[in-house]
Amino acid sequence: MDTIQTNCHKQENRILKSNLWKFFKALRAQANPIYCLLVASPISYVWITIIDKSDSTIQKRISIAQFVNAQKKLPSKYKYYLLSINLFSHTSEEYKGIYTYNAVNQNELSVDIIKTLWPDIVAYHCAEAIKRTERFELTPQTIKRYKFKARYLGELHKIIEQCNATLTNENNPNL
Repeated sequence: MDTIQTNCHKQENRILKSNLWKFFKALRAQANPIYCLLVASPISYVWITIIDKSDSTIQKRISIAQFVNAQKKLPSKYKYYLLSINLFSHTSEEYKGIYTYNAVNQNELSVDIIKTLWPDIVAYHCAEAIKRTERFELTPQTIKRYKFKARYLGELHKIIEQCNATLTNENNPNL
């Protein structure tokens, strides 16, 4: 998996807690299925890293749910935030497999960017389920766990089925 460099970006463009909170509110309104999937995902799939501005080695990793549910209690002074999402590329001919999207700067934290990653976000969930000899599917339990709204289920079902079919048909060595 790709890793990030935490010291190579300008401090003034870093993601602050308020930027991240506004992003999640916008994501909830503009791309609700993505928001639902990210919030209910395990910390090993998607996470936020809180980094101390004066010492970047001081870091704390939290889940999206922890951020959303306790954002008022989280520090905002002398901290910046990083959003990391594990993805699985299954459509690119040049690169297939697991990689991580890291939003380090404010311009990398946009609903439009995350929308372009949507198929790879779903594919990662499907790939992880396949590793456990399961299938990521829209069962009543999955719908309840992720709190997917009924109006998005048709679109979700289509994406999940495409990802599952591609991953199982390829006998993918990157799983």
